[in-house]
Amino acid sequence: MPVNNQTIDYGVLVPSVGVFGGVRRFIEIGNELVRRGHRYTLYSPTGESPVWLDFHGEAKPLTALSDARHQVLICNDPYVIGDFEKASADLKLFYFALENIRNERRIARHPEWTILANSSGLCDYLWRRHRVRAEKVIGGINLETFKPRPGDTTVDDYFRVLVFGRLSRKKKGVPIVITAVESVARALSKGGDNRPIKLVLFDHLGEGNTDDPRKDFRSSLPFEFHLNLSQADLAALYASCDLFVSAEKRAGWANTVAESMACGVPVVCTRSGTKDLAIHRETAWVAWRLGFFVRRGVKALYTETALAARLRDNALNGIERFSWPRVVDQLEDVVRKRLAARG
Repeated sequence: MPVNNQTIDYGVLVPSVGVFGGVRRFIEIGNELVRRGHRYTLYSPTGESPVWLDFHGEAKPLTALSDARHQVLICNDPYVIGDFEKASADLKLFYFALENIRNERRIARHPEWTILANSSGLCDYLWRRHRVRAEKVIGGINLETFKPRPGDTTVDDYFRVLVFGRLSRKKKGVPIVITAVESVARALSKGGDNRPIKLVLFDHLGEGNTDDPRKDFRSSLPFEFHLNLSQADLAALYASCDLFVSAEKRAGWANTVAESMACGVPVVCTRSGTKDLAIHRETAWVAWRLGFFVRRGVKALYTETALAARLRDNALNGIERFSWPRVVDQLEDVVRKRLAARG
């Protein structure tokens, strides 16, 4: 039976090792498990090791699974579920990170799998939709990378509003945000000598997202559009901004909200993926996913500097609860409990 200091052999299935599809979660979890002395193998169709983020585990092709038996096998993507189902392991964990995935009901109610969820909101969804009690393995933020810029009090000529620029994904709500910010900027421009607003967008191109969004983007505001930034440069971009705005829906864990908070940026967001970390007027301005409500949040955090500073400080003080070591603490608790129950 496992004990607290026993090495455990983990395997994880992902559809690719690129920037997309929640792969970051399994790289960061793997790095922390390896640091704690566990074995960790990342299986993908190509078997390549990630190149955009340091990874300290092993990387193998999915075909190698047929000759392996791990104590714990983890999957979160329905497109590799066939390999997951056929593979041998003492314990299989399906880790939900999104709502409305392919074959969701069959996966959530599989009698031989333990179901995890990466946020309280997703746990609530799985119970409401499928009457499944998911284990909470909540959070995900690298506080060594995403942090405020030390000692920098420089004020840009513009009030910089950061937006995740995934224009091709309707659920990201980018048009709602852009229209809301433009509307606030027009209203403020009539009031005299206000600091002008600039939009700052970012995205990453790669497998599954190959179209350059800059060619189709238009705005009445000045804007910057950054692509394929390194992790360090992305963190610096966050920290250079005055506000982050998101209008996402059907998210599991809102990475960009967590990253903004960790970099000391006030946030306007929807409830989607943020239930654990965004409390209205305490750690964020939480808005309904409609332009009117997003506009109210943007205007409030532009004009009420004391409120913006309080939300920033509260969020920054609480974000450590969602760091990757805390996520892995939760995962290890589930694994040890389930392996012990199996004898």
